[in-house]
Amino acid sequence: MRAEDFAGAVRLTAERYRMDFSRPLALVSGGPDSVALLRVLLELSGEPAVLHVDHDLRGEESREDAGFVRELCECLGVRCVVRRVELEEGPNLQERARVVRYRLAEELAGELGSRTIAVGHTADDVAETVLMNLARGAGLRGISGIPPSRGRLVRPLIERTRPEVLDYLSGLSQPYRTDLTNLTGKYARNRVRLEVLPILEELHPGAARNLARAAALAREDLEALEELAAEAVERRGGEVVLPAKGLSGLPPALRRHAVRRAYATMLPHAPPLKSALVEAVLGLGTEGTKTLDLPGGVVAAARGDEIALYPAEEPTEEQKELRVGETLFAGWNVSAREVSRFDPRDASRAEIVYLDASKGPYEVRLAREGDIIRPLGLGGTKKVLRAMMDRKVPRDRRRRTPVVVDARGEVAWIFFGELGEGFKVDEATESMVRLEVARIS
Repeated sequence: MRAEDFAGAVRLTAERYRMDFSRPLALVSGGPDSVALLRVLLELSGEPAVLHVDHDLRGEESREDAGFVRELCECLGVRCVVRRVELEEGPNLQERARVVRYRLAEELAGELGSRTIAVGHTADDVAETVLMNLARGAGLRGISGIPPSRGRLVRPLIERTRPEVLDYLSGLSQPYRTDLTNLTGKYARNRVRLEVLPILEELHPGAARNLARAAALAREDLEALEELAAEAVERRGGEVVLPAKGLSGLPPALRRHAVRRAYATMLPHAPPLKSALVEAVLGLGTEGTKTLDLPGGVVAAARGDEIALYPAEEPTEEQKELRVGETLFAGWNVSAREVSRFDPRDASRAEIVYLDASKGPYEVRLAREGDIIRPLGLGGTKKVLRAMMDRKVPRDRRRRTPVVVDARGEVAWIFFGELGEGFKVDEATESMVRLEVARIS
């Protein structure tokens, strides 16, 4: 492929996926893909900067790679930043190196004001990823391969094959570095690249490009399914909820996508939830309250008419004084105002309470073990958590439900529940405060 044809094809990819090349930061290792990325960015944008990360995994060769990238950037008039990091030998070394590399890129992009971080993944990389994911038994997400962009990260060469990259560099008489570890069978990806893909290319010329195209189609299908599944997901304050009636009308595949979408809403940067855990969430059932611990400190709880996801840690907000106006607390909005007249019809609504203002000031906090309330008309006391249980408040939600207390800590009102006898208003009440609570959506 001629240099001008290669650059034109990359430009079309950038336009198709709305990649911003105005001030890109390119990750350049010195290998053919990243060198081709830098050269084509120079043709298309004119103002790239370069980050080279020396992981010091290959001794002198690593230092020679860094020197090559410095010299290349100097010849091309491109700003180059080299960062050296040390990683301990052990499992998932390549993945740990990738995480460090991307973190450093994000930091430098912020410093330089770069709008995008460009990496040199090609269609062959997509094909390798698809084959490896298929071998693991992956679903549609795994088959969709490597996305062209994600956040600030873009992959301009994602539709170009490795032979096209090499032809492009040859046409420019542009040298590059060769990482000899990529030519060994030490890593699974290398074996797919060196042994599996060549056989597929013999059987079906253009196999790598075809696999990459299939991944792109799968990704489009996945995006459509996730948009449909998103309709069954609701955000309620600190929780993400899947209403049972919203799930029940969905085909099984969309239910699974809805669970993954809910989890991704809780933890946007976490890896997708694995299939076994998705099925476990859907299998929590509707009898009583059952919970399931998920990765990243997330809990899934089935509450009969819904499945809720929330952080495993109990909310730690300190109690807040309720003043006239609105108070935000633990995913709730509490609206307080002074009133001169008691409206029994208004007070009958579960989310509203009228309190004797003279017994204040009032504060809001989460329910605690040992809290006692004297419910209006009961003639005795009752444990707050027991009162919630009697009202069928799900077990996992009881310690996450706020109560209103006076300055001494005595419970005046349980949200959507009991009013304390000593805080009621009657004909003798001279001043009163009206509270209305709502979950923050």
